[in-house]
Amino acid sequence: MTRKEIAKDFFKKTVLPVFIAWFLFSMFKNVFTKDSITDYFMVWLVCGIPFGIWRLRLWIIPRGLDIGGTVGTWAFNFIIGGLIGGVVIVWRLVCAAWYLVLTVYRLLTYNSESNRIARENVYSAITGIKEE
Repeated sequence: MTRKEIAKDFFKKTVLPVFIAWFLFSMFKNVFTKDSITDYFMVWLVCGIPFGIWRLRLWIIPRGLDIGGTVGTWAFNFIIGGLIGGVVIVWRLVCAAWYLVLTVYRLLTYNSESNRIARENVYSAITGIKEE
């Protein structure tokens, strides 16, 4: 891997998910904070909706219901999407922590000369031709 690929991978898998989680938390902080007490179940639901609503594969479509039933059905869909998204966002944050450690390891073990020699060895092993 080149340093550019390492940086791109780090940004895509570490910085972006953490930034999105922070942005959602700070944007909806007034929704789930009452009397300076945070309701973590509401954090789970509200911050998980953007991650889980498109993963919801089975939507309950309200047919033949009055306005209360229709709103309740759509609210149920968003609650289920938020629960799914809460799991996804936690998983993304765990992966972000893993990629932080992996990026540090990759940058510490990065050596352009050894990478060139390794690529030549792989090429010669595959083709049987040595590069000069």
